[in-house]
Amino acid sequence: MFYYILVILLFPLLALSGDIDQCNQIHNPDHKSICLAVITLSVGECDKIKTLDLRSTCVFKVRDGQRQVNSFHPMKDKKP
Repeated sequence: MFYYILVILLFPLLALSGDIDQCNQIHNPDHKSICLAVITLSVGECDKIKTLDLRSTCVFKVRDGQRQVNSFHPMKDKKP
């Protein structure tokens, strides 16, 4: 039983590992923080950015991603 719960909890993290690996290969720290923030939908990563323009862009992208995840999208009925 414990192993099933462990697999269910860790499976989404394994799906993100490829994307996070690509972000870690970026050498510019500001762009790296943007990449990680967008993948994890975390504004905390945006706080690490020194440039104000990039920081506001990062926050906008993260908030937009959070709205898409948290919003309810009802399915439309297909008319024959």
